[in-house]
Amino acid sequence: MDQDDYQPILALNDLLFCERRCAMHRVEQVWVENRFTLEGTTAHKKVHAGPSEEELGGRGRVIRGLWVRSERLRLVGIADLVEFRAAADSRPPHPSPLPEGEGVPYPVEYKRGKRRRWDNDDVQLCAQALCLEEMLGVSVPAGAVFHVKSRRRREILFDERLRARTEAAARRLHELFASGETPPPVHKPRCRGCSLHELCMPEMLGERVRAARYQRGLFAIGTKDEG
Repeated sequence: MDQDDYQPILALNDLLFCERRCAMHRVEQVWVENRFTLEGTTAHKKVHAGPSEEELGGRGRVIRGLWVRSERLRLVGIADLVEFRAAADSRPPHPSPLPEGEGVPYPVEYKRGKRRRWDNDDVQLCAQALCLEEMLGVSVPAGAVFHVKSRRRREILFDERLRARTEAAARRLHELFASGETPPPVHKPRCRGCSLHELCMPEMLGERVRAARYQRGLFAIGTKDEG
């Protein structure tokens, strides 16, 4: 399969946060840093350099910055940290075909701030798990998001609902990229923290889109009346 056909796992997070932002990143190749993106980059550099025992959780062998991929989902990315736990440490326990002592993969994704109301972080982590399952031929039942500011882990179980949500997001990501189009803006409270806010202009462009839709609606009504 052509490597250009793959999309980065991180783009799933972007997609579920805002499809317009995702398209500006992936289709238009526009990237702007702000305080939040820089803090996130710093957190990822730290874990790749060597996390503390508090961050690791102290279980099994650890690999940092592990490249993962899925041919089925056409995704590729880097898992911040993967623990290989003994089967007894995984919840629920799963037998593993990996070499004895290798253990069950347990991916850990680092995030700058606290847990957010939407599930894009969970989907990003689940995509890593699906890649590991395909690569290693072993069930990956759970992982965790480590929130840097609170220094706490939040465990995530990869249940059927989350797996379905992740696969649907992967399909939508490929559709968006293949279209080559950037969706119109939808102004939401989360826009204030977006690094692309000044370029996206959701308040101004959103009003123009609504006005254009209103005009098209009036034209359609007038045409119907004439008929």
